[in-house]
Amino acid sequence: MNDIKEKIKNIEKEQIIIFIVGLAIGLLTMIIFYPDRIAELKNGEQVAIKFKDANLTADKLYTDLKEKYAINSMLELIDKTILEPKYELNDEDLKSIEESARSYISYYESAYGMTEEQFLERNGFETFEEFATYLQLDYRRNKYYTEYQTNKITDDEVNSFYNDKVYGTIYTKHILVEVTNTMKDEDAKAKAEEILNKLKNGTSWDDLKNEYSSIIKAEEVPVEFDSNLESAYKTEAENLKNESYSSSLVKTAYGYHIVYRIKNDEKAELKTLETRIKNSIIKEKEKEDNNIYEKTMIKMREEAKMEIKDTELKKAYEKYSKDYK
Repeated sequence: MNDIKEKIKNIEKEQIIIFIVGLAIGLLTMIIFYPDRIAELKNGEQVAIKFKDANLTADKLYTDLKEKYAINSMLELIDKTILEPKYELNDEDLKSIEESARSYISYYESAYGMTEEQFLERNGFETFEEFATYLQLDYRRNKYYTEYQTNKITDDEVNSFYNDKVYGTIYTKHILVEVTNTMKDEDAKAKAEEILNKLKNGTSWDDLKNEYSSIIKAEEVPVEFDSNLESAYKTEAENLKNESYSSSLVKTAYGYHIVYRIKNDEKAELKTLETRIKNSIIKEKEKEDNNIYEKTMIKMREEAKMEIKDTELKKAYEKYSKDYK
């Protein structure tokens, strides 16, 4: 769900930019084809927005908008040109993209009570199909990014990761007192400490589950070396011995946990884990460099021998690229 939230933010930002670029292009079109629709100053410039003591001309507005925002619209067209011939989408790909589109909309429906029509309108799409088509570029970009970064990973990196960070599945169960609107942080912590103290004094795990069933979550959680779990929980699971529980509370974004380690599997052979290890290495590199995705896209355009002939757009792209170096 966090991935969906982040992608939604990116979609919203890009659509706002595309809208503004469209506004700028629209103004230019009016200047060229419908000059009588905009008031004209003595020097020949058209007034786009009028104030009491000042005027904002269409030329000025278009130039500034082009410089600030057109780069994003341009990159969308450039990347489509590069990636569409490289990655032909099959039925399975298109189905996955459509499911992602549905997930975005479902998230907004459940989180904000927004209808599909409202979501599409807010993000600048006329139809669901148009939104799904937009996501095809995101899909292709991510596919290129993953392939590029995977090919850069060396055998030494894989072996080192396997030796130092890979372990067999650790089977755990936990009791969680969640922090919610009705259960404040200090109250959740106090209840979790109460439960932990009873556990230390001999009350069984199952008895505590029954006693506090109305305010806790209790479930089994398998922990893999590449599980998408918060590091505090994973670290606790790694450090515990089999058939032992936390000596102190484990805090995550959800609340306060008491973790019990049941057992663990032996570590699998490297050859069966290589793809997962490489994906984990990529995630580590992303944490070290927040701009790694943008840098990869810049490299992609360089390798495609992209040349920008428009002087202003070239300057804007050079400035954009410099921000990620």
